[in-house]
Amino acid sequence: MSLLRKAILVNGAEFICLALSVVQAAILARALGPAGVGQYDLVRSVLVLTPQLCCLGFPLSFLYHSRRNTENTKKYLMNTIWLMLLLSMAGGAGLVFLVVSKAEYFGFIPWFAMIGIGLYVPTLLGNVIARNILLIEIEARKLSLMRILSVGSGVVITLTLWSTGILRVPQALLCFVFTAFVGMAVGWTWTRDYIDLSIKPSLCISRKLAFMGIRLSWADLMVLFNAQVNILIIKYLLEDFQSVGYFSRAQRIAALVVLSGRAIMPMLFSRWASLPQDRLTAHLEKVLRFGTSVSMIIFLAILVFGKWLILIVYGKEFLPALQSLRILVPGAAVYLLSKTLMFLLSSRGVPELSALVLFVGTISNIALSFLLIPQMGISGAAWASTGGSIVLLLLLTLIVRKKYDIKVMHCLYLNKSDIKSLWKSLLS
Repeated sequence: MSLLRKAILVNGAEFICLALSVVQAAILARALGPAGVGQYDLVRSVLVLTPQLCCLGFPLSFLYHSRRNTENTKKYLMNTIWLMLLLSMAGGAGLVFLVVSKAEYFGFIPWFAMIGIGLYVPTLLGNVIARNILLIEIEARKLSLMRILSVGSGVVITLTLWSTGILRVPQALLCFVFTAFVGMAVGWTWTRDYIDLSIKPSLCISRKLAFMGIRLSWADLMVLFNAQVNILIIKYLLEDFQSVGYFSRAQRIAALVVLSGRAIMPMLFSRWASLPQDRLTAHLEKVLRFGTSVSMIIFLAILVFGKWLILIVYGKEFLPALQSLRILVPGAAVYLLSKTLMFLLSSRGVPELSALVLFVGTISNIALSFLLIPQMGISGAAWASTGGSIVLLLLLTLIVRKKYDIKVMHCLYLNKSDIKSLWKSLLS
């Protein structure tokens, strides 16, 4: 199966998951209301950030080294598992301590939800490791099914709790954790043959994984932090969950642009990590042309139908999110292209360049947020996010243009040759 057909299969699964996520989001919006959604998304933001912070990039480092040295895949895997076991336990404990000690910021969370929060970090990291094993050979069918079963199970549990009238913020958080657990269980069912407990931790391999992992993790951590920082600042400056709820829902719809490429990004990382230098530039320009075209179509669709999306998915209570949505959508389109370039730099062994540029973009976002939110509310946060995304893309384009000799004008839209090539790949 060609890379394009694998990408279409995985992206098709991602769009199925997107539809399921829309159903889940609609249920949560109606069950929790703007304030409840705001608290849920605030805690969820920290849940998303913590695994990336504590894993130190080992899962992605495992994929990077396995693609370049396939005969040592099991050694890389077992060292990654032993290291992740220790780091994830520490991360889960630290996450619980943070939420409990800052209850005035996160709101009250009961003990049973705290147990789920503590288990989320090791569960998600187990999920990610299993997925990366499948990415070594780009097992598109299994990757697709793993994703659908994971998201689908969360929707089923959410719908069940809602129908019984007991869906609140703590239960919604447990549904989020359960989704990661199902993905881990399915993934390890398929990848258990890679497990070899006779392989003990090796200091040499651990150092090798750590060296690349730490370099990779800073870029990924900055990506996640940049996506969540506006929510954290809104709660700090405006001090109410309702504003967080409006902004987070606008951010979710705008993120549909970025989600259009979410599934294929790890596949591109795997491909670019092993692609010869002389073939890289042409392949990158073609990917960027495709990404630009897809993002523009989705960008225009969201601008036109954004109000109806809010009404249908979240209800009229969330209409105050519309203005922020219209500001966020262009920034999301720009961010999709930035993310593609960051995956390129990471796959070629220079993730620190992405981390450096992300740091500048994030600082721009934070500075604009503190400047604009007190004057404009959540619209100021939207302008700050879009401004930071534009800064990020400009800097990344300058780096990639110089390092890989791409021509910007060759990256803007699909041409006839691309369409013929795509059609041929689909039929092959």
